[in-house]
Amino acid sequence: MKWSVYWTALVGALLGVLWLKNSHTHKDKTTQWNLGKSIIECILLVLAVAFMPAIIAIYGSMWITKGIKRPGFKILVGFSVGTVLMIVMGWALEILVLVGVFSIDVLSDDFLSFMKERREQKKGIPREAMA
Repeated sequence: MKWSVYWTALVGALLGVLWLKNSHTHKDKTTQWNLGKSIIECILLVLAVAFMPAIIAIYGSMWITKGIKRPGFKILVGFSVGTVLMIVMGWALEILVLVGVFSIDVLSDDFLSFMKERREQKKGIPREAMA
């Protein structure tokens, strides 16, 4: 019983953090949309942490280094952060989940921008007008 309460509290906290992140990132969307996106991200994140911790570490290092402009420095920081995350995730799964909250932002924003571009292409909006 006590472990189920622990994991339920952790997943609930994860869902809350995802909802806060999405409500700040996507202010133009409805609360229902933000909540749905948060639930989907929470499910994907829990499954990814359970079955693919190395992928979460890679995307986490990508998210951390996305603001660095110099390629050499970006590679060095990405390699260092990825190595530290791989070492840490052996004993601190909670840290990996928190890194995953922000690294899923890399995936979801790319996917949403791709879907928006596809929708605009179907409507016949020229590429110059999209910029």
